[in-house]
Amino acid sequence: MSLSCLSSKLFSVTLVVFQCVLFVSILDPRSSILDPRSSILDPQGAQEKADLAKLAAQLKDKDATVRRSAAEALGQVEDQAGVDLLISALADDNQEVRSAAALALGQTGSAKGVEPLARMLQSQRLRDRRSAIIGLGTIGGDKGCEALIPLLKSASAEDRDSAVAAIGGARCPGALEPLIKALADEHHMVRADAAMALGDLGDKRAVEPLLTLLNSAPGDSVRMAVVVALGALRDRRAIGPLETLLKTEKNENIKPQIEQSLERLRSAPPDKQ
Repeated sequence: MSLSCLSSKLFSVTLVVFQCVLFVSILDPRSSILDPRSSILDPQGAQEKADLAKLAAQLKDKDATVRRSAAEALGQVEDQAGVDLLISALADDNQEVRSAAALALGQTGSAKGVEPLARMLQSQRLRDRRSAIIGLGTIGGDKGCEALIPLLKSASAEDRDSAVAAIGGARCPGALEPLIKALADEHHMVRADAAMALGDLGDKRAVEPLLTLLNSAPGDSVRMAVVVALGALRDRRAIGPLETLLKTEKNENIKPQIEQSLERLRSAPPDKQ
């Protein structure tokens, strides 16, 4: 038999085998042949699984620096298993690792992280609580906001301030009234961050409370925050009070912000009656 004839027969046999395999794969959806999740046809998916396994191993490393780096990297992994690993890392005995895990859990945006982070708010360590607050604010949504709002009544000014800032970043619509109440907080930074959060929230019902605070002659940091918030809300009711403030303002750092906010307000369309 000639070599060309033998090659032809081998090709025919190979073709028949391939057709049989193809037919089986169509009938059996469990077959890995042509499965889009197959590592042969999806090398990226296989790589992600390998990376996840590597990070999981690093989370158990004796070196806390290695564990912290692994937690930080898991915040970029789009896999539910990565979320589970981060949740387990919240119980690490090292402060840096726990903080990294909380922040990374926030980065995943997974609602599954809300409950573990909310439990972390009960920690006696300020750093733990602050990391959990930031994580919850990053996740945001209804569940993240629900976990943050009660902190506005915390006995800790640091917790109240961190929560106010996180709520503003998450733009929690249900936080309007609690944030307005926070404008009267005893700590000036809480009042300032509450004003900024109300500006971020964009609800014009905050204009009158902000103007009331402005009329109380607050300190520089609070006054600056109120001016910024009023500009962000773009409600023309604030034009008159800000024009008056501009004439009396003595802080040269605040004057440019007043002018900027006035410019935004004057360009805003008139409110509908």
